[in-house]
Amino acid sequence: MKDAVAWKQVLNIIKNTGPGTLTVVSATSGTTNSLILAAETAKNGSLGQARELINAIRENHKEIVDSFTGGSREHKEVVDNCVAHIEKMMQLLDNYLLGIHTLGELTPRSLDAVSSIGERLSSFLLAECAKATGMDSVWADAAHFLKTDSQFGAAVPDMGAIFERSKKLIHYIDQGKFVVMGGFYGSDSQEVTTTLGRGGSDYSASIFGLAVNAEAIEIWTDVSGMYTSDPRFVQHAFSIREISFNEAAELAYFGAKVLHPATIQPAVEKDIPVYVKNTFESNHPGTRIFSDADSDSPVRAIAFKKDITVITVISSRMLLAWGFLAKVFAVFEKNKVSVDLVSTSEVSISMTVDKKARLDTIQKELEDIASVKIYYNQALISLVGKNMMKSKGVAASAFDALSDFPIRMISQGSSDINLSVVVENDHAVAAVQALHDRFFPEIATPEKP
Repeated sequence: MKDAVAWKQVLNIIKNTGPGTLTVVSATSGTTNSLILAAETAKNGSLGQARELINAIRENHKEIVDSFTGGSREHKEVVDNCVAHIEKMMQLLDNYLLGIHTLGELTPRSLDAVSSIGERLSSFLLAECAKATGMDSVWADAAHFLKTDSQFGAAVPDMGAIFERSKKLIHYIDQGKFVVMGGFYGSDSQEVTTTLGRGGSDYSASIFGLAVNAEAIEIWTDVSGMYTSDPRFVQHAFSIREISFNEAAELAYFGAKVLHPATIQPAVEKDIPVYVKNTFESNHPGTRIFSDADSDSPVRAIAFKKDITVITVISSRMLLAWGFLAKVFAVFEKNKVSVDLVSTSEVSISMTVDKKARLDTIQKELEDIASVKIYYNQALISLVGKNMMKSKGVAASAFDALSDFPIRMISQGSSDINLSVVVENDHAVAAVQALHDRFFPEIATPEKP
């Protein structure tokens, strides 16, 4: 969604899919980052600099519309509608920033309101530009349709309300209209703007795919599907043709950047296939995600994420004691911090967390019941595969490949498709490369993203 060329490609894809297509779009490239920076700048006292960022967003979107329509008088109504919407959003944004600046405070609620502007812009403008190409398009404001709770920054969808409101979307679809809406944002029961968190447009698409009984959900991005590992860092990583729902969900949760971790769940409910494809290589098959995907290899892919934290709790009181684990995890629940991996011994528990927020508080509360050690700058590496735990020698091959790297933690997931290890950040890429070379050794012509 970065420029007019990309918008035309997006509309070609939508048009080829056919009338009755519901399209969920993200913000234009870099816009959400600029919005967040503007909010932080306003909070820190420089309203003038924040307004300069607003103006850059305004001019970028006007430029995209002008470039798309070519300044033709034939499309004057479309251009006028787009400019009016841009100015409306910029005025709303300015009001938000003024309030943030005046109070010197940026709350999660305010941040959601500001960061939603990108999708509110791109979706309306794309729907209008679609009309300029002769498409019978209609804009659907996600704030009306994506109802959530009030957990700002990570709102939980209210599926009952979404299903009820999506009846109008189904009506548009049945009429053969091209429906365009923004992803990532919605609103709570009081009509206050909320967001699903960064990357939430994929999740939005999956939610509405479920709500409108879609035949398929297609995620169009800038890479050709899900890869055996991150091709930006791992040599010879290649696109996976087919993968199961469970494998895709594990990969997304444990570091694969292509999908939002929650994207798969709505599709699973009605067994709706999900396709991940490349906007700029539309003929590439990408990756098909569905329930019965089979594999010849025990390991389907290797995901990793850096900058995680390992927390180790050590106490002899844990030995043969009931209730000790409950006390430990109650601390994390109280502080609303999610634990990714857990590994236990007779007198210790090691856990990984993805966020550093509230770690000081967690450490202090855990120290009331045990000794605590915290290891920062760690990396989580996950081998994921449907047949992994049924195949002989997978663990042996993995640890042989990792023999040159010190391992902080080992965990086999509660499912039978995940084997994870933790190493230091500095060793992450080399360790993943060693694993990839071991499990995918014969790549004659590796595909490139």
